[in-house]
Amino acid sequence: MDYGRRIEAARKSKGLTQAAVARRLGWSPSNYGRIEHGRITPSLRSLEAIAGALEVPVSALAGEADAADQVPVVAFASAGPGVEFTDQGYPAGGGMYFISRPAGFADPNGFGVEVAGDSMVPKYEDGQVVLVDTRKRPASGDYAVVGLMCGDKYIKRYRESGGMVVLESVNPLYPPVVVAPQEVRFAYKVVWVKER
Repeated sequence: MDYGRRIEAARKSKGLTQAAVARRLGWSPSNYGRIEHGRITPSLRSLEAIAGALEVPVSALAGEADAADQVPVVAFASAGPGVEFTDQGYPAGGGMYFISRPAGFADPNGFGVEVAGDSMVPKYEDGQVVLVDTRKRPASGDYAVVGLMCGDKYIKRYRESGGMVVLESVNPLYPPVVVAPQEVRFAYKVVWVKER
């Protein structure tokens, strides 16, 4: 699907510049430009935002069937730099790619995370993709994608102990991250893993 060309055509039909659309979205013009030039594949949420800024239906930018059959994946560093999330805790902007929606994965806001680093080896390996259900908060002992108020983001085993949240690595070389519950911006249970 050539999203960039469709977005560019819709923008030009409204007589808007790339900079004007980026301003409406609150994005940098260079990031928006990458989407139009096909260097970034927009997520469904990004397509919805762009459609809103251009005042066109999402179907004008991407076929509904295409969007429903895909899940956005973010490249993700265990320490968190490089991936921005909305206030609702969903991936924002570009830097994403898509995988086919697995059978039974019904969360319309669900997303994938590409594991970076070796802190979760052998459970999850560098480059492996996990999917989270944004409707499912992890119970103590579940594997989860967790974002902290400070901006750090992790794929860890989630535990609650002594009034604190403990984020544990599988690899014993990495100490746990211990934070107060109010420091957790979002926590979503891992529900699917793409086998390598």
